[in-house]
Amino acid sequence: MTIKNFGFLLLPAMIFGLSSCLGDDEYETYEEWMKQNLEYISNAEAETGADGKKVYEKIVPAWDKASFTLMRWHNDRALTASNLTPLDNSTIKVKYLLTNIEGDTIDSSYRQTDSLYQCRPCDMITGFWIATTNMHVGDSVTAVIPYQAGYGITGSNAVLPFSTLIFQIKLNSIVALESQPK
Repeated sequence: MTIKNFGFLLLPAMIFGLSSCLGDDEYETYEEWMKQNLEYISNAEAETGADGKKVYEKIVPAWDKASFTLMRWHNDRALTASNLTPLDNSTIKVKYLLTNIEGDTIDSSYRQTDSLYQCRPCDMITGFWIATTNMHVGDSVTAVIPYQAGYGITGSNAVLPFSTLIFQIKLNSIVALESQPK
């Protein structure tokens, strides 16, 4: 007899074997992690400053009403209001620091030689895309991105599933609009 004849037995055995590797403890851990991350978003959304105004502005893009990013500006927006805002497909240079809700650094452009990261907003996760296309050149923000606009229920590398992402972002320039040397 060949393995082909036992295929109907092999497949269920493999599925059972793999499913037993995913213990209940891991599910409970992710369920608790998701709750903590959702609570973080809820608290950030409700947070008010000494003046009674909300600290974070909820930005919902017209192109995806189900997604949002909470943004807190660290500069006087009146000073950058006349500066350009990138389009979805603009090439931009930013400085960023990415942490989770526990403050653990996940990634940072500061690990690079000149600390500038070049990208196009539309090539990034949805929350980063929303944040950068709502900034003017020179703006610095804290962007709180819920897992649905981040790496979702699967995570990515050092980002756990259901992770709220906290980005510190400074929009340095829009590449095509930089001064060209004479």
